[in-house]
Amino acid sequence: MSLVSASNLARAYGAQDIFADVGFEIHARERIALVGVNGAGKSTLLRLLARVEPVDRGALSLPPRDRVGYLPQEVTFAEGMTLQTYLDGAFAHVRQLEAELRNLEDALASPPPGVTIDELLTRHSDVSLAFEAADGYAYQHRVHETIAGLGIPEAHLEREVTTFSGGQRTRAALARLLLSGSDLLLLDEPTNHLDVDATEWLEGFLTGVNAAVVVVSHDRYFLDAVATRTWEIADGNFETYTGNYTQFARQRAEREARKQRDFATQQAHIARTEAFIRRYRAGVKARQARGRQKQLDRLGRVGPPRTHGQMNLAIRATLRAGDTVLAFENLGIAPDAPVGNGLLGQTPGMPFVHESNAQSRALTPLVHAHEIEVARGERVAVVGPNGAGKTTLLRVIMGELVPVRGRVHIGYGVQIAYYAQAHEQLDPKGTVMTEVTDGHAMSETEARTYLGRFLFTGDDVFKAVRALSGGERSRLALAKLALSTANVLILDEPTNHLDIYSREALEGVLDQFDGTIIFVSHDRFFIDGLSSQIWEVADGKLTLHRGTWSEVRAARHDVGRRPAKLDDRNGLENPSSVPEPARKPAPAQSRPTPAARPTANPREVRAARERSEKLGRELAKLETDLQLLDQEIDASSRSGDGVKLVELGARHVVISEQLRATEERWLDAQATLEALECVTAT
Repeated sequence: MSLVSASNLARAYGAQDIFADVGFEIHARERIALVGVNGAGKSTLLRLLARVEPVDRGALSLPPRDRVGYLPQEVTFAEGMTLQTYLDGAFAHVRQLEAELRNLEDALASPPPGVTIDELLTRHSDVSLAFEAADGYAYQHRVHETIAGLGIPEAHLEREVTTFSGGQRTRAALARLLLSGSDLLLLDEPTNHLDVDATEWLEGFLTGVNAAVVVVSHDRYFLDAVATRTWEIADGNFETYTGNYTQFARQRAEREARKQRDFATQQAHIARTEAFIRRYRAGVKARQARGRQKQLDRLGRVGPPRTHGQMNLAIRATLRAGDTVLAFENLGIAPDAPVGNGLLGQTPGMPFVHESNAQSRALTPLVHAHEIEVARGERVAVVGPNGAGKTTLLRVIMGELVPVRGRVHIGYGVQIAYYAQAHEQLDPKGTVMTEVTDGHAMSETEARTYLGRFLFTGDDVFKAVRALSGGERSRLALAKLALSTANVLILDEPTNHLDIYSREALEGVLDQFDGTIIFVSHDRFFIDGLSSQIWEVADGKLTLHRGTWSEVRAARHDVGRRPAKLDDRNGLENPSSVPEPARKPAPAQSRPTPAARPTANPREVRAARERSEKLGRELAKLETDLQLLDQEIDASSRSGDGVKLVELGARHVVISEQLRATEERWLDAQATLEALECVTAT
């Protein structure tokens, strides 16, 4: 039985239609990824499901309001409420039972007038059973387990939530939601502000939770781990796909290729028919020409394949750097270090050094990084928990902060471009246009053309920087970055605020960049596709791992094997066993997906995979058949054809049942495949 059902949903803001004629069902324990470009309507659909906004048209059946949990991107809290009180609110019923148990225990010690011991014992037994059924004896343990998983310190339980930062507030709201025991969880960008450890904990929680989940996220690794179905909103259209993000991307590419072929075939047919009509309109075949014109008039036109608004950028280095781009010498860093001079006064391309001074050496280092060198062409991903010192490290490299120990050496021929997480390189008093024209010989027409490649069109180019959304600021910062001729890119969370398609475009550009890249990111898909080595900042030190995220993660899970790393002195442990870093990562199509696992039994795994893929194709066909049938039902309903409606309704029941049965078989096949891969990996 469906937990949620919707048909012909529509939503508009003023004259702008967000989407229309949307229909779907959500079943218990189904986990749905909702994807699309920024502004497509993903958050709007979540708000409809959460009853935050009304439906303009259509039917929507939902669970009771108190069985639906919703995490918006921006959360607010009542003044004066501590985190402990806020989280306890998820257990209001349990706490009422707990309070009644205490009152009954007091009453048993001193029975009130008119109440017998037997009556009190009977009530105590009933309440105790209800308390136990509600897992009342473990609810505080669940609170501590959840905040630990999300990286919230125990000490924060006594703090007022209104004093938290934006990221801490999101974690608090997410913790309350996960503890709520809702039947339906609606999560809008839940991994924002989460580090990798907290994100992986959330993945494990959601895959085991006894609830249906609809999640909006641009984290493809997260969606691959969590989703069993994918919905896409694009250009006001709503389409459903079976499987996680990687499976969705493959199915979408196949659908788009099929639509392209169908469109091209029909256009060729139309062109031939129109040529026949023009040639014979007044000749001996005029009757045939009129007949073909009528056929064309009745022809259902196949629309051109849709294209996603996608950035079109390129970054090219004009100067080749020396062999060693960057080196650390007994480096210690701290966020409260004195402000440095940055790159001011440095001759472009000439070697220089950032080093500690007497004032900075009085401070205690947050992170130690001993002897590390970065060769030309390396792709370095900097990872670690929030607050570990990743951004501080980049600022020290840039000379914005003075080292508190040791030195940073910048090599010969190095020209650096910096992308700051908070977009400090943008002037809030400027406009989109002035940000790219200042310092560059560029006419307004040239600037408009250039900005159009970053999806700024029309009057968008005159928007004030301070009025831009997070995604627009990110695209503008990348536009400025692409105008540089740097051969070393220092990037702090470059994928923040970018939708999936823009992230994929950025990956493609950086993959082709022939210089050196050092970047901070929590996007594991982005890291996996780009990095040749990982710098892990944690527990007060920087540890170097060779390889991609998947390789480092797999090495950690291999018994008796650890990833190569820096020891506490000044080099690699067992350096002879560490392969030289690749100057460029493998092409995207050849890289393993995050879910890939080594296998010792390829025949059995291959058979399970083929069965899963076959069932996935069957599901896609049934979904298409059901969508076409829905359109026929709508048409018959409008025309008042009751006989046909009965016939179509019967077919709808049959196909819906086939879809449900096939989906169950596909889920079983997926579980079998995952179990086989897990067994062979261990």
